[in-house]
Amino acid sequence: MDSHREPDMTHRLATVLAVAACAPTAMANDLWTETTDGDLSDDRLNPTALVTQPGDNFLFGSLGGMRGDGFVDRDYFSITIPAGFRLAQLILTDYLSNDPVAFIAIQPGPVFPNSPSTVRPGDLLGWLHMGSGDVGTDILPQMGQNGQGFVPPLPGSVYTFWAQQTGLATDWVANFVVQPVPTPAALGLAGPALAAMAARRRR
Repeated sequence: MDSHREPDMTHRLATVLAVAACAPTAMANDLWTETTDGDLSDDRLNPTALVTQPGDNFLFGSLGGMRGDGFVDRDYFSITIPAGFRLAQLILTDYLSNDPVAFIAIQPGPVFPNSPSTVRPGDLLGWLHMGSGDVGTDILPQMGQNGQGFVPPLPGSVYTFWAQQTGLATDWVANFVVQPVPTPAALGLAGPALAAMAARRRR
């Protein structure tokens, strides 16, 4: 990442983690920060392995864009969602670039099976062209509308992501929100409670 951008990204890291830590009901976990932990893997068959915790899980990424020699900085990372939990949201918390669009895709499993030179949109479980207009929103449903498609939340398992920028260098922050799977008992209690609320509103 360009040296003149690192202080700004470090400040954003501190700000985001401080806000998350103050949340009364959520835990904050720093999954990976490229400015301190190093570059995410560029090997789709050996992605950087990350393990989530319940609550907010932040990834601070940096995509170098395309160099003059045609090299594209591709980042591959896998996330493990523990059994009994689910990936409820993927919030694009920040996007810092003079290029309005970057790319992100998801596949199930611990590796990314598709070569970027031969992959087709329909080969992917989901994908999205993300940008500054998506900041503050959950991009997981949008990803699920492309490719093979899925409807969030995603159940506990391992998923591998591919992120890249073919334009200008881009810093981005993603929050992988992990929540417990509701138990049948909790779902059973929710029904009467919702019915009671509806009855009160009708009155």
